[in-house]
Amino acid sequence: MEPLGINWPLLIAQLVNIGLIFAWVALAVAALVSLRRRVLPPTAAAIWAVLILLVPVLGALAFFVVRPARG
Repeated sequence: MEPLGINWPLLIAQLVNIGLIFAWVALAVAALVSLRRRVLPPTAAAIWAVLILLVPVLGALAFFVVRPARG
């Protein structure tokens, strides 16, 4: 029997999952804000936006690693 009826490993796993989701959203928002500030051709900006939104963490990380040129 678990103390207080709480399954601690499951609770910790759920908190980690929630933290990862918040980190993903924060990283995606930061990447989209940075993308908006850059001067890119419309097609390139659209491709980056789709990549950031559809590829969970790797899309935003790729944006910051590649750093598309301004203008």
